[in-house]
Amino acid sequence: MTEDKNNLEENINSVEETANEVVNDTSNTIEDKTNDLKEGAAEAFDTAKEKAGELANDAKEVLGNVKDKAQEFINEDAKDIFDNAKEKASEFADEAGEKISEYTDVAKEKAAELAEDAKETYEEAKVKAKEFANEASEKLSEFADVAEDKLEDFAEDAKETYTEAKQKTKGFFSKLFGKK
Repeated sequence: MTEDKNNLEENINSVEETANEVVNDTSNTIEDKTNDLKEGAAEAFDTAKEKAGELANDAKEVLGNVKDKAQEFINEDAKDIFDNAKEKASEFADEAGEKISEYTDVAKEKAAELAEDAKETYEEAKVKAKEFANEASEKLSEFADVAEDKLEDFAEDAKETYTEAKQKTKGFFSKLFGKK
């Protein structure tokens, strides 16, 4: 009976350890996924920033090229052409600046959305893991109560069986040896 009780306690401890491992593994997985999302968002932001910088550099280079060509035209008495080119280059630079600003804003928004989604997913998973642990604990408690009741019934039955066997054995030996 002690061995059954020890086995029952070992089984209960094993289930509890397994539940804790599942909760820890789930939390670790969620944390890893959250970190991956954060890294992905950071990389996307860095890439957008880098592309925006490249666009700005290209715009500056184009502007420099336009200025050089314009200077040639000025030297050749083409002031009107230069003024037009200067205006177009300025418009292009303004548009490039606006696009850079738009890309940066979009990248920031996407990064914020990804971070918020990751946070919500982590919070939901944390709640689910806690619910699972609570349910597992309740089931373990119920199982332990049922097992305890069964062991008590078994002990009571064993005691009764022992008492009956003892009485029958006494009666048998009394009859056998003639004692009443």
